[in-house]
Amino acid sequence: MASEIDEREDSMLDNHRTSLLDYIEERNRTLNKKSLIHRVVYISKLRDEDIDRVEAGNYYERQLKNLQNVHQSEPVTGLMLIYMKHIVHVVETSSDMLLEMVKELHHSETSDEGFISKAKILVISHDIPQRLYQQWSFRTLDIEAHRLEAFEPSETTDKLIVDVLTQLLKLGKFISKTPKLNFKNAMDSLHQNVPEFLPQQAAIHYLLEEDDNCMMLPSEYINTYTKPFDTALHSDKVWPLPTRLFPYN
Repeated sequence: MASEIDEREDSMLDNHRTSLLDYIEERNRTLNKKSLIHRVVYISKLRDEDIDRVEAGNYYERQLKNLQNVHQSEPVTGLMLIYMKHIVHVVETSSDMLLEMVKELHHSETSDEGFISKAKILVISHDIPQRLYQQWSFRTLDIEAHRLEAFEPSETTDKLIVDVLTQLLKLGKFISKTPKLNFKNAMDSLHQNVPEFLPQQAAIHYLLEEDDNCMMLPSEYINTYTKPFDTALHSDKVWPLPTRLFPYN
């Protein structure tokens, strides 16, 4: 009799046990989130120096709005900094939106129709606790940079990437604390108010030209998130099946 009561109590506890998935879904409902939010930071090079940079920013704004209308997913927030020759873009949204955005980025990179000729992803942050930016916007920076090719960092590539990401995080924190009434003026004068939070154009140029595995190409991102997982290994096609006596064989 006692064993039956214990089994009944255990079954009741199992039915009311909270899993990690339950916790995540409850947190998303509390934050009014439809899905997990991810953040991607990528850099790119403008295809032509004579490109209308304002038109380029307006193009990406229309593109993101069209993608959001199609997928009906989480809103897109972030910041696009358009330098004289390069672009630094921070995007926060759901995984499906990020994948479609990277596909468009890759298409623009490989065709003659887009605004950019080269792009690299610096970091992908999954399931961020909160957004760094409350809306998406772009700003053109009229900052001349000389002798970009002569830039030689005194640190490794991964450390340089960390420095760039730290600047962007501090920039996002500065923008989030800006009152709404002064938001436009603050955004238009970033190079005057917080120049230390803006990544150097020479560093962006160096990262785009450097061949380092710590950065990901758009094509690699697409392959990672679109290729099927059920790939057949060579050992699966051999008969009889090889005998593995130890885990490291």
